[in-house]
Amino acid sequence: MPVVSHIVLRKFVYDIYRAAGGTEEDAKIVSDHVVDSNLVGHDSHGVINAPNYIGGMSGGPSVDKMEIVRESGAATVINVNGALGMVAARKAMEMAVEKAKSCTIGAVGLHRCGHAGRMGEYPPIAANEGMIGIVLLNGGGRFMHPHGGTSRRLPPNPIAISVPRANGDPLLLDMTLSVVAGGKLLVQSARGEPIPEGWMIDSEGNAITDPDVFRERPEDTAVMPLGGFQFGHKGFGLAVMIDAIAGGLSWAGCSRQSPTRGASGIVMFAINIKDFIDLTDYEQEVEHLVEWVKSSAMLPGTEEIYVPGDFEQRSRELRIKEGIPIEEPTWNRLIESAEKFDVQEPTSLNP
Repeated sequence: MPVVSHIVLRKFVYDIYRAAGGTEEDAKIVSDHVVDSNLVGHDSHGVINAPNYIGGMSGGPSVDKMEIVRESGAATVINVNGALGMVAARKAMEMAVEKAKSCTIGAVGLHRCGHAGRMGEYPPIAANEGMIGIVLLNGGGRFMHPHGGTSRRLPPNPIAISVPRANGDPLLLDMTLSVVAGGKLLVQSARGEPIPEGWMIDSEGNAITDPDVFRERPEDTAVMPLGGFQFGHKGFGLAVMIDAIAGGLSWAGCSRQSPTRGASGIVMFAINIKDFIDLTDYEQEVEHLVEWVKSSAMLPGTEEIYVPGDFEQRSRELRIKEGIPIEEPTWNRLIESAEKFDVQEPTSLNP
């Protein structure tokens, strides 16, 4: 398995996108997104998906395709018209932040949006501006079964939230309401590794451990809601409500056989903290919360209690130092993409 410096990987993917016709902005935003996803340990949203975005690079600047279809003081709804989702989502959160500066809360909905990648990328944009950032998505492919059912009915419907703190990077929660994101099944497949029991079931409720079944048998398999058989009503319930909010407000449509505008709707929220409380006071309150949680006695074998965002930060520090491990099939697909567009393969995996 190749281990590649993030610097080398970032340039390699960027060069492929530029050669495929991407603008400087589009190529940089998407290449940074996928490599940063690997850096923070979310390989399911990293360069394993990089070739999938090549087709969206040749259609001109993504921002030029974004069409505002409804706007008020605090809210905007945008038809992305199939543009690169990562570019549109970043722009949307930036717009939500600008609205929150004058309206306390800014909200931007997106529909007909290309795949926007890892939702945890976007809330820190607000947190770094002294705001609370929230992202809801009714997307990711409808592969989760409802609690008590076995048929694929809902997407993983992720939620991501980020808040600023006094000392350190913002807290960041980024989670799906299925037990696992679909991309993690693809990573297991690429690595030739089985999946744990409790991730997927067949139409009879039996556990599945072969990750290839995820793509090969969509008609009689499904990913479980967060909480599994016993507490899956919680993950399922949250997934339904996120579907209702993200699908409904964005105009994309809620999950069904043929959603109104394809589903995969995103809603970005930015909340201006200083309109409620002085920012420094809020950040200190969050710091007190972190300190209190981390002061807990630990289970045997536990070295640290993580708060949301700690895992990603530890992974980033480690992989910046040691490099990013890339599955052979993933690396081979990148090489094939480079050859297609006459991009030179890196001569060294280190800068």
